[in-house]
Amino acid sequence: MRGRFRGCVHNPFIDGDILIPATLVILMNKPTYGYSLIEELRGFGIDISLFHPSVIYRILRAMEIEGLVTSSWDIKDIGPARRVYSITDIGKSFLKTWVMNAKENLKIVEKIIKTIEGGDKNE
Repeated sequence: MRGRFRGCVHNPFIDGDILIPATLVILMNKPTYGYSLIEELRGFGIDISLFHPSVIYRILRAMEIEGLVTSSWDIKDIGPARRVYSITDIGKSFLKTWVMNAKENLKIVEKIIKTIEGGDKNE
């Protein structure tokens, strides 16, 4: 077996497919900056050691381009200026759609798991 399937090391739950909605949910609670987002992802059980911190900044930039988040510079604190991110109405709408899709996908994943584990195949 070659590529991403070798050894089943690919984890689709730790790439942008899950980091984007998790990040947006954090931003629903309060605007925050990138490093803080990385720390708060742990609250969802995401092992942040599985990706380089630059990944979150690339995702934030892509979400800003798509209009899911906005950013501004925070120069109030002592030290270097930090970019603070906030969710937009488009980001909130994205999350609503994501939840509907995730619920459907969850049903599929549960069926696959049940079949793998030898559950009832006629449901």
